Amino acid sequence: MTIHRRIKERREALGLSMEALGGRVGVVWQTVQQWEKETGGTAPKRERLQKVADALETTPEYLSFGEKDGSANGAAHTPTLSEPARTLIDLVRVADAKGLPAYQFDSVSAALRILVSQLDHEALAAGD
Repeated sequence: MTIHRRIKERREALGLSMEALGGRVGVVWQTVQQWEKETGGTAPKRERLQKVADALETTPEYLSFGEKDGSANGAAHTPTLSEPARTLIDLVRVADAKGLPAYQFDSVSAALRILVSQLDHEALAAGD
């Protein structure tokens, strides 16, 4: 199997469109299309391969050579995130790529921690 097919299979296994993968990596969907094209396509450049692997929740070694089972560190396949969670992660990646200041990430993190804490308290209250 080629790197082109492994990229496509991982993208599809995660339920990502070409546009979504491109957004995670910082390229247009046509670039992803070229990466997946078996004949006449191009592979991701070495300096971008780690970012592609991260976006596909796998390793550069797997994409390049087919080593391990396709999931990061050869571990069992990670559960697929919900669409809202993937959207949030994609937005964080875009904000990071555009240079969002650390203090603004801290504000978002704090708000998310408060929401999670509220869910924990609600779950405890429901268990009483």
